[in-house]
Amino acid sequence: MAAVDQYPLGIDHPLVTVRDHAGALEQYRKMGFVPSPVSYHPWGSVTSLVMFPGNFIELIGIDDPAKFGTHSVNGFCFGRQLGQFLDRGEEGISLVALHSKNADDDHARLVAAGLPSQGRIDFRRSMTLPDGRDDEAVVSLALFIDPRLPDASNFICHQHRPELIWVKDWQRHPNGVEGILAVTYLAEPEVLLARWKALYGDAVRYNGAVLQADTRCGILRAMDSATAIQAYPGIALPKVVQERPHAIALQVGTRSLDDVRSILGRNGVAHVDLPERVVVQPQAAGNVILEFVQTL
Repeated sequence: MAAVDQYPLGIDHPLVTVRDHAGALEQYRKMGFVPSPVSYHPWGSVTSLVMFPGNFIELIGIDDPAKFGTHSVNGFCFGRQLGQFLDRGEEGISLVALHSKNADDDHARLVAAGLPSQGRIDFRRSMTLPDGRDDEAVVSLALFIDPRLPDASNFICHQHRPELIWVKDWQRHPNGVEGILAVTYLAEPEVLLARWKALYGDAVRYNGAVLQADTRCGILRAMDSATAIQAYPGIALPKVVQERPHAIALQVGTRSLDDVRSILGRNGVAHVDLPERVVVQPQAAGNVILEFVQTL
């Protein structure tokens, strides 16, 4: 996975949104990840990052719902969005952030392409670095939440101080994972076609029954339930209360599947060993299928 700055609108980070944040961190540690120190958003959420050179997984939960409404834009509150996701269903991937180097320009371009937007947010987040120093991340977001696709929407994320996020010490994981390769959605592919075309143009195409968008920093994939069952044999699909287009799986690349197998077995993490990949059951990963594949 190459450096993140090469990929505007590449997969920046999926938000694995959970009720028990501390418990989810422990589960990811059992899978061989080393999450960053816990920090807090001004709108009431609690977060920790599983960092890779080109993107990351954000493990996020609700810390203080009394802060809902702070830093809202046009009536939209990010913390409330996450709380509503948990309220209406199970845990899992609530949103996928896309990388930006200029939130203003990217926001204007995507609005012109026809994507509904709730506007822009600028905020600061206190954080602790590996050497114990306290500092402050400065972030600009542009929100693109489609009310018809609340769990298959995106926001763009511009880190003004990327050196505080892409910290080398946070990118070293015992399981050898070096990046997110794909995010898989359970949806009738044509439902996401127009949205992904607005984002990626000709980089969106069908691969058989699967719709794929090449973000140049990972692939977005959409497949129906019959295709998903075939794609993940022996794996229970993530639970939902109401069927709707939503992300169900993250594919990550590791230097060593043997190391992954050893860590999962030693720590009793529920998984299925398939040809050329190891797949963790969703109940062990925040209601997300986590698929490990070998990278060269």
